[in-house]
Amino acid sequence: MQCVRCGANSEGRFCPRCGAPTVAAPQAPTGWPCPRCGTPVQGNFCPRCGLPTAAWAYRAPPSPSGGRSILSVLWTLALVGFIAFAITDFAALAYSPAFVVPGIQGIQSGGTVNSALDFNGNWTPNAWGTGASLSYQSTGGNTGGYLQMGLPSSSARGYWMQSFQVGGSVPYTGVVRLDVEISGGLTSGWLFISVIGPLTGLPPDPDPNTAIGAVHFSGQTEWATTPKFYADANLGDSGMYFLQVAFVANTTSGPVNVGFDNVRLVWTTNAAVFLFYPTPTPQTDYFLVTQDKNVFIAYYGFLVGAIVLAAGYYLTRERKVAWDSFKAPLEAIGKRLKSRSAWIAIAQVWMAITCFQIIVYYLVFLAGFMPTSPIHITDTNAWVWLFDFANAGVYEELTFRLLLIGVPMALGSLIVRITEVRRGASGTDPGSTVRHVAGAWQYVLGGVLRNDSPKEALAAAWTLLFASSAIFGLAHAPGWGFWKVVPAMVAGLGFGYLFLRHGIGAAILAHFVNDYAATLSYEGVGGEALLIVIELMVLGLAVAGAGFLGWYAIDAWRHLRSLVNRFRPRAPAAPVPVPPPDYGSPVPQATASPGAPGPSVPPTQMWSAPPTNPMAAVAVPNRGRIPRDYTPSYVPPPYGYPPVRFQCPYCAWVEARYDSGRFTCTRCGRTA
Repeated sequence: MQCVRCGANSEGRFCPRCGAPTVAAPQAPTGWPCPRCGTPVQGNFCPRCGLPTAAWAYRAPPSPSGGRSILSVLWTLALVGFIAFAITDFAALAYSPAFVVPGIQGIQSGGTVNSALDFNGNWTPNAWGTGASLSYQSTGGNTGGYLQMGLPSSSARGYWMQSFQVGGSVPYTGVVRLDVEISGGLTSGWLFISVIGPLTGLPPDPDPNTAIGAVHFSGQTEWATTPKFYADANLGDSGMYFLQVAFVANTTSGPVNVGFDNVRLVWTTNAAVFLFYPTPTPQTDYFLVTQDKNVFIAYYGFLVGAIVLAAGYYLTRERKVAWDSFKAPLEAIGKRLKSRSAWIAIAQVWMAITCFQIIVYYLVFLAGFMPTSPIHITDTNAWVWLFDFANAGVYEELTFRLLLIGVPMALGSLIVRITEVRRGASGTDPGSTVRHVAGAWQYVLGGVLRNDSPKEALAAAWTLLFASSAIFGLAHAPGWGFWKVVPAMVAGLGFGYLFLRHGIGAAILAHFVNDYAATLSYEGVGGEALLIVIELMVLGLAVAGAGFLGWYAIDAWRHLRSLVNRFRPRAPAAPVPVPPPDYGSPVPQATASPGAPGPSVPPTQMWSAPPTNPMAAVAVPNRGRIPRDYTPSYVPPPYGYPPVRFQCPYCAWVEARYDSGRFTCTRCGRTA
């Protein structure tokens, strides 16, 4: 080799005369030519443009799929149908104050008088065509006076009755309780409680077939309180009603005396602000029930405001994201399904859970069971259901999602952050500790979990999601029956997903849209025709929901499997081979110095010029490699680094647009 500085010959790596690095004589280029610039390559990267050899092979992008285009069209039609359906719900919500507010203002309550029988009055006796004797006794009752009925023989009977007035907003609920004492030779007898009305005259005699309650007695009984007898079904409208307390002695061994005390019927408008704990039995686990009209109206205003505020927030905040999903290329069905828009997610989740509920309903029906429902809407009680549906959409999400998912996750995050602060991991900037600890509150309102969230947070979210959904499903059993547990649990999973991914507002909107279906027809708008149209619309959206149900099931399974893999121990990395040391050639003998060397000149690069007709690269096809017809639009990084960091998983293209945390391929338009 010849030194490029002084021209001396050298066999080593340095010139023996001037010490400059020696450069080997240029050799003929060897190796495979780079498909981008044509430079022969022997290593892992092209020395001229940096293209990795692993990216040489390229499979042509798949031809446009008609199936994806069809799915995009169906997706668009389903979303448009959901928008029309949701508009009817919000129209009903806007019209509902005209029904709910007057109903609240008309709430009344009342009951019978002289229930403790402190004096002789208000109660009318009737021997019922037998030799029974009925009288008032001032002493001997269950504290104070009582009503006495003497039955001389078998088949003797009689009853006491009192009239009471019912008014105010419909519907009504009523309950009857009383104390009973029996003495004498009773062998078998029945106590019947009847509520008859509304009437303009005297009522007929009690009918055991229409009684609201019956209790059998077979002997003497000390003063005892009967169970509650509910008169809701008999209190249909305002007017005059009669409470009848009858006793029939079927068989006796002698005269029988029956005493009644503390006979009380209480009625009220069947509507209230009912706040309960999130348990499987919310009907009994409540902490506030009030019919105060001011509180009632204020609470109703809060419900309507929460729904409208949530709808406006997501509609304004994510309008561009939603519009981008609609105008995406027909091939980009993935971008539509994975849209970050809360409203699009609400539509897809609602259609999926509606499809599941309809499937379960018909399976139960085909199995020979008639699914039951507590919802019976009439013109007079529609205002109560309009309030209850709005209350369910807001309050149930605040309890079953925010309290059972958001609060536990926030507390867990708070504990973790405090621990990190104690370890000094919160930073040294002023206020960094407070900001770090206060960041735990974001879990309360939801909408912060992503695929790249900490695995501990994702595991806690999965656990709380299933637990809260199970409680949510069981809470529907007392009113609907056990057939509703599984559909309600699946609905809870959907609402919980929306809470974790998009926030409490998205869960409220999905629940509201589900419960307020067809309420516009209950307000007298459109009549039966509108009701039929809405029902057909729901059925069509449920059919579309079958696809969303399958997609969400597959996607959930993938995320769950990915989370499980994140908790598995990592496989040990393969040891990196260490190259042997490069020992230099023997130092050649010194020669006479020619004098002081001139200025040092760095050696020039010895890369060969691009060939005019580069050889075709031959490699094993791999869809994960960079396409050979790609030309970067920027200066490539230094030697040894790949020129790009993104690659489309569908067509292997390497340029994309970044928007809202997602990359959209510039070739096929799909979102990765």
